[in-house]
Amino acid sequence: MDCAEDYVKFCIKYVLKNNKDDLDFFNKLIEKGIIDRLNAVANSNFKRLPYTEAIEILEKEIQRKDKGAPKFEEKVYWGCDLASEHEKWLTDQVFKGPVIVYNYPRDIKSFYMKLN
Repeated sequence: MDCAEDYVKFCIKYVLKNNKDDLDFFNKLIEKGIIDRLNAVANSNFKRLPYTEAIEILEKEIQRKDKGAPKFEEKVYWGCDLASEHEKWLTDQVFKGPVIVYNYPRDIKSFYMKLN
């Protein structure tokens, strides 16, 4: 996880340093705030949490009664593969930064994920 975090940060810092014109273009016409968001990721510590905790957090978020509670298209339950909407909620709403989820159930792991 440390290696992956360091690599992502290195890549982002490289792009920020060496591709300013491209990023300015993206920031202006594609996604306003992308440069600030990349800087935030490059300078933050990635949150790490086990799969079970991620599911518990998402289930609690769904049960909230306020207007800000998520309404996911994909169901959340232990054993489901986290959808991008679930991952986005964890990163953008819960932790407000990068997240690494580990210890996925064996049956839903992709072929390239290490078994533990």
